[in-house]
Amino acid sequence: MLIFHSIAPTNAQNTLSQAANLMQPGDSVTKERVEYVYAGEGGEHAVWDFSNLDSEDTYYIKYDTISESQLTGYDMQKTYNYRLTSDSLLMTGYESPLLSIDYQQPLLIQYFPLKFGQTYSADYQGNGRYCSTHFERNYGSVRITADAIGTLILSEKDTLPNTLRIYTINTEAIRLNRDSCRNDSDNLKLVITEHYQWYALGYRYPVFETITSSTYDNMDHVATSQYAYRCPPEIQIEMNDSTNERIRCEQQREADNQNMHNGSQTSQGRDVGFTYDVDVNGNQIAINYSIEKTATIRAMIVDVMGNVYHDIQQTNQAGTNYSLDIDCTGLRRGQYIIYINVNGTVYNNKIPIK
Repeated sequence: MLIFHSIAPTNAQNTLSQAANLMQPGDSVTKERVEYVYAGEGGEHAVWDFSNLDSEDTYYIKYDTISESQLTGYDMQKTYNYRLTSDSLLMTGYESPLLSIDYQQPLLIQYFPLKFGQTYSADYQGNGRYCSTHFERNYGSVRITADAIGTLILSEKDTLPNTLRIYTINTEAIRLNRDSCRNDSDNLKLVITEHYQWYALGYRYPVFETITSSTYDNMDHVATSQYAYRCPPEIQIEMNDSTNERIRCEQQREADNQNMHNGSQTSQGRDVGFTYDVDVNGNQIAINYSIEKTATIRAMIVDVMGNVYHDIQQTNQAGTNYSLDIDCTGLRRGQYIIYINVNGTVYNNKIPIK
């Protein structure tokens, strides 16, 4: 597996590491599902206030060990198989009552160590079986970025400085009935998943995470699902975790009376009054839009195989006549998807490149 990375220097304290953030055999993790909230912008000195979210239900996952380098996770629906290398956590497959996947080229889950500003990416592919009789082939790419660091507010008691946010974008193509002789465009699904995880210094598991997953069938948008979970600090403190207990003690001594609330507040609102149209002029794509509130617009050009050719992001204040321009020169002829995420709300358009 080839992993490409770029490193930006930083003085941030929080670094994702195997010693402090790798799941451990015997851990039983409780996650509370809460109402979905927009992840906010990236960068340094961020402040995320997720303190007023209603809890909807509870999700459990337990980890066990197979060997020194192999781990297994169990939740209420799936079994996940992991392999640990010197610098990576990889998923080698998973199984549910209806579907089993075996990755011949494993899926990158995490890279260690990971500091603010770093990005790692890798391709993956595997074979699956649905309902024991239907075959499928899965392949895609994943990119992991430590895109923000700041203070996370979960409640009046839980204000967590030095929180590192990890952003993962996964584009996966799924070919159903892969042994058939049908055309390449037949029985092909695409899933685009954006996953944000907030790792607070001194806690093994992300204390908060959001997931947005959009599904396409032969380039047509089918559905978008969004979830948010929190794993409260008080639950993690009860784990047998001497490494993070030491980190928490050191952090408390260093903090003293420092102001933990410095920084710029990110916009949490999802309804920003976004209206837009897509103008296609040859290989030049323009997304013309207006917004009623400050918003971050992220646009990606994706083909039916899950390949991401452009990923552009910009933030604008309330206004009209904004444009986000994408040069698609060099792309092959065919149908593509423009995937647009505006403060957590997803929009989709199918466009031709001629």
